[in-house]
Amino acid sequence: MKKLAVACLALFVMLCSLGIGQAYEGDWRGSIRHRIQKAHYRIERGIENGSLTRREARGLSEELNGILYKIDRMKRDGYLDPRERDIIDRNLYRLERDITREKRDDDYRHRSNHGHY
Repeated sequence: MKKLAVACLALFVMLCSLGIGQAYEGDWRGSIRHRIQKAHYRIERGIENGSLTRREARGLSEELNGILYKIDRMKRDGYLDPRERDIIDRNLYRLERDITREKRDDDYRHRSNHGHY
C-alpha cells in the first residue's frame, strides 16, 4: 500500500511539473507562476501529511491542470492580456480557496485512535 502511495505521488509530481513547465514559457507575471508553484506545493504537502485524501488531491490536481491548460491556450498568441490575466487570477483564487477548504474538512487519509473514526 505504501509503495502504491509513493508511486501515485511520484506520478502526480511528474504530471504537474510537466504542466507547470509548459505554462512558464512566455511573458506572464511572476505572481501567477508563484501562485501555481505554491498551489502545487500545498497539494503535495496535503498528501504527505494526510490532510488531503487521494480523491481530494486528485480533484485539486485536476483543477490545477485545468488552469495550466487554460494558460497554454490563452498564450497561443504569445502573451496574456490583462483580461486573460484576470481570468487566471480568479481561477487561482478559487483553487487556493478549494485547497484550504479540503485541507480543513476533517477528511483524513490516516485515521488514528485519537477520536477520528
